[in-house]
Amino acid sequence: MINNSFVENLFDKKIVQDIDLNEIPLHSGVSKKDGEFLQKIISENKFKTTIEVGCAYGISSLYICAATSQFDNYFHTIIDPFQKEWKNIGLLNIKRNNWTNFEIIEELSEIALPELLKKNKKYDFAFIDGWHTFDHVMIDFFYINRMLKIGGVITFHDLDMPSQKKLFRYILNYPCYEFVDSVKDISTKKTLNVRIKEMFFLTPLKLLSKIVPKRNRYEMFSAELLKSDKELGLNGKVLAIRKTKEDERDWKWFENF
Repeated sequence: MINNSFVENLFDKKIVQDIDLNEIPLHSGVSKKDGEFLQKIISENKFKTTIEVGCAYGISSLYICAATSQFDNYFHTIIDPFQKEWKNIGLLNIKRNNWTNFEIIEELSEIALPELLKKNKKYDFAFIDGWHTFDHVMIDFFYINRMLKIGGVITFHDLDMPSQKKLFRYILNYPCYEFVDSVKDISTKKTLNVRIKEMFFLTPLKLLSKIVPKRNRYEMFSAELLKSDKELGLNGKVLAIRKTKEDERDWKWFENF
């Protein structure tokens, strides 16, 4: 069992402290369930080299470092250009928990990640929780994909955001990745309106789509109808995918999403 006493104390008190011990409400970061999900993946796979985009108060960093520190020669890289705006509390929390094998790069990820690629860095595990627009997360994924080892896992936070869902519909088409798991903490209870819509509109359309030639389906039906969020595993808060082989797509590769 991994000792999470430090981060558990943060959750219990719901406060973090700056360098002068001023108390600030804990309002940003992964949940306990999210953090334990990250730890489980790292521990089960014995991942040692990890990278994270976004830090804030350092909650996810604490979970990641607690998991990787079980193994020799672990090292965690954090990219966060806004740590000073967070009063350096993420960095302070990591140091207060006595983790030493880490670095923090205070640059925008679109600048930091290409530099790491240029240095031929390789990682077992990544957690992407930075700027959440479609294009920014795509950039983060693009570079981390280039540096991720075969068998490595990339995890993404805030899967419930429309920008994230749309992007993952694209990423899940990559032939070199497979879905691992997701944190199911989004309410799946359906309202009466939703159930009526499914029964009298969506279900008949989905059945109709099955008889349309595959090449024409995306021209006639929405991607969400053809493959629901639930079918793709996008009905959670955190998503994990595993790299199964080298990314060998040719220059004209494309799959509808």
